[in-house]
Amino acid sequence: MKKNWKSTVAFFVFIAVYVYAISTNKTNEIVETSGYIALYSSIFMMFRSDFTAELLSKLVDNIKIGK
Repeated sequence: MKKNWKSTVAFFVFIAVYVYAISTNKTNEIVETSGYIALYSSIFMMFRSDFTAELLSKLVDNIKIGK
């Protein structure tokens, strides 16, 4: 968590912006753009996580063993 604190804060800021855009009367373009930003930030956070790297390496190893 200490390694990814900036990404975590950015993720929650973008999620808050997206929820605000949905809950108020914003145009479709603003809601769509804020949703894409939240999606990309969550994907970025997911790939920075050590857990995701371990999960992907285990998945690849299991695929290699299965063949």
